Amino acid sequence: MTKPKVLQILSMYHSEGERILHEGAEVIRTDQYAIPHLCELVKNVDGIVLRAPAKITREIIDANPELKVISGAGVGLDNIDVAYATKKGIPVLHAPSVNKVSTAEHAVTLVMALSKSLISFHENMSQGNYDSRITIPAYELKGKKVGLIGFGNIAQEVAKRLKIGLEMDVTAWVREFKPDKHQIANEIGVDIHTNMEEVFSQSDFISLHIPLNEQTRHSIDRKYFRIMKPSAFLINTARGAVVNQNDLYEALTTGKIAGAGLDVFDPEPPGKDLPLLSLPNVIVTPHVGGTTVECNYIMSTTVAQNVIKVLEGKKPTYIGNPEVLKVKICE
Repeated sequence: MTKPKVLQILSMYHSEGERILHEGAEVIRTDQYAIPHLCELVKNVDGIVLRAPAKITREIIDANPELKVISGAGVGLDNIDVAYATKKGIPVLHAPSVNKVSTAEHAVTLVMALSKSLISFHENMSQGNYDSRITIPAYELKGKKVGLIGFGNIAQEVAKRLKIGLEMDVTAWVREFKPDKHQIANEIGVDIHTNMEEVFSQSDFISLHIPLNEQTRHSIDRKYFRIMKPSAFLINTARGAVVNQNDLYEALTTGKIAGAGLDVFDPEPPGKDLPLLSLPNVIVTPHVGGTTVECNYIMSTTVAQNVIKVLEGKKPTYIGNPEVLKVKICE
C-alpha cells in the first residue's frame, strides 16, 4: 500500500511526533518557508504539517487543488489561512488545550519573577552587589489583585494557581457571561466581569489570555495602559499582536506601569533592535510558555496522529474548522 505524502515544514516539537508521521506517511521535509518554494513542494503532497514562523497562505493552498489536510505543529493557527482552507474544504488541524498547564505555569512564573525582582537581584549579585538586597524592592503576592483578560483553558489554570496556591484576588474579564465559565469561576473563587476597563484599573497584575483575531489585534493599547496602576505589571503569554507594542513601550518608559513579562511578540521572532527587549523593567522569553518537554511530546504526537487519521479517511481528534468534516472526512 502506497503511503500518503506529507510536507513537513520545520521540525515538529518532539521527535516522537516525527516518528509517528514517518511511520504513516512519506515525509518531505524542508526548513525553508519562502512562499514560492512551498508552492512548488506542495504540488506533490497530500498534507502539510508546519510550525511558525512558516505560514500557509492562499497561494500555497491554490498550488495543490488535491490537498487533503493542513496541520499546525502545536496549538496556534494564526499562521494558517484557515478561512481560505475552509472555503476549499480542507481540514485544518492543531492540538488545542494540551499546552494549558505549561503556559499557565509560565504566566505564574512571570508574575512571581516580577514581584520578587528576580532579574534585578540576579544581575546585581552577578556583579558582586550584595547590598542590592536593601535597595531593590520585592513584593508579597498574597492579597494582590490579578486581572485575567479572557477565561479559557489556560486562564483557568492560571487562576487556580494564583487563587488557591498564592491566595491572590483573581478577577477574569469575559466578553459575555456563560454558565459553564461562571461555574468554573465559582469553584475556583474567581470574580467574572464584562467591563475590561474596570479590570485593568483595579489590578496589580494583568495577564492576557485572548486569541489573536481582527477584533483583538493591537486591542491592548494606551487606552488601557493609562488607567492601570503605576505599580501594576502586564503579563502576555497569549499572542504578541494583541498588544500595541509601541504603546506598551511608552507606558513602560514613562512610568505609567511598573513592568511587564512578555513571552510573545509581534512579529516573531522579534528584531534584535526591538526596544522592549532592552528595558530593565521587562522580563522577556522566546515564546516558550507552552513548550515544555512534556507538552512538546503531547502536541507532536497528537498532531501526527491527527494528520494520519485524516489521510486514512478518519475523523481527527482536534480540528480548527469542523464545518468541513461532512465534506472531507469519513466517520
